[in-house]
Amino acid sequence: MNTKVISIIGGHGQMGTLFRQLWQNQGYVVHAIGRKDLESCDKILAQSAAVIICVPIKDTTAMIAKLAPRLNKSTILADFTSLKVEPLMTMLAEYSGPVLGLHPMFGPTINAPHNQIIVHCQGRNPDACQWLIDSLKQLGFTLKSMSAAKHDQAMNFIQGIEHFVTFSLGTFLYHKQEHPQELLEIASPIYLAKLLLMGRIFDQDPALYADIIMADTKRIQLIKEFSLWLNQWVTQLEQCNKAEFIAEFKQASAWMGDFTAYAQRVSDDFLTIDL
Repeated sequence: MNTKVISIIGGHGQMGTLFRQLWQNQGYVVHAIGRKDLESCDKILAQSAAVIICVPIKDTTAMIAKLAPRLNKSTILADFTSLKVEPLMTMLAEYSGPVLGLHPMFGPTINAPHNQIIVHCQGRNPDACQWLIDSLKQLGFTLKSMSAAKHDQAMNFIQGIEHFVTFSLGTFLYHKQEHPQELLEIASPIYLAKLLLMGRIFDQDPALYADIIMADTKRIQLIKEFSLWLNQWVTQLEQCNKAEFIAEFKQASAWMGDFTAYAQRVSDDFLTIDL
């Protein structure tokens, strides 16, 4: 039985519920605190060894400012936000105790922690935060240490560009009235996987993805650059510039190096979809 108490702000949501159940199964006492209940939970906060902020991106910094003055200075203040620079800077500015940035790289519907990655970004007093990181490892998660700046740059591609491309494809299919269910009937395994991943996104909360895609001005700027890049290639296609296409393809392939062969090998293993 673990004696430490963990409190999750936003703990009644899907992600908060997932971690509450996992930590409880590990023996921790875990409190789920709704955002509206914050004013009446001083006793719980005083007992907490760690407080995790698990609220929408747009509400995170305000929640940090509201919560920080009410914590014991030995309590770990952490967040699950998919951006890390701004929340970490806010936590460090508003709170003088241990600070840790966390980003679960998965949704709340996972079957098990195995092979699921959580990025952690150092804030303050890493020794005091180590037990929380260790608890996640003990649950079976893979923990990856990364600077907040590097994390956010990567997320601009992983969550910004990728989610925007998925949104664009899904909404374009809708406007062209090409239903993905009909496309499945003649899809190759690789396109089948892409269609299923697209459908997976559209089965979730649209407000969440709006917040993710529009979370950061740098992210939006990158999407704009990507859009301009696409328009340049539309011009090349209109001119049937096959030589330029092949040259660009080869340059990108050479730049990726061994990753292309690795991707071919690994994707061959999981592209055995049987519906």
